[in-house]
Amino acid sequence: MLKLLFKDLLRSPGKLLAMCFVVYLASISFFVGCFLAFAALGWLRKTLVAKAKALEAAEAEAAREYADKVREQAKAAVASRQAETDVAPASGAAVVTPLMPKRQYAKSAVVVPFKKTGTQD
Repeated sequence: MLKLLFKDLLRSPGKLLAMCFVVYLASISFFVGCFLAFAALGWLRKTLVAKAKALEAAEAEAAREYADKVREQAKAAVASRQAETDVAPASGAAVVTPLMPKRQYAKSAVVVPFKKTGTQD
């Protein structure tokens, strides 16, 4: 509705007169000014909620696409591992591929050994 009021405001003398009258009433009357302020805040809130919903929908769609992409990559990785294990090696030895790297906690800077007393001097 506000777009209809402000569209072609300067070209239409009736709309210009109506807007001048509203501004005049808002400047004189406290209640009309409060009403216009509440109407503007309501319109702004409605617009912001609509944009937030659109943003959430876009984020959900992007998350869905990312999950599909990761799922496809995982399927491709499993298929390539199966293809590697299906092919017999020429030397006759079995090929072992570790699924996860070996953890090395002792080399971590966070793990510091305590003395037998349990204090750190």
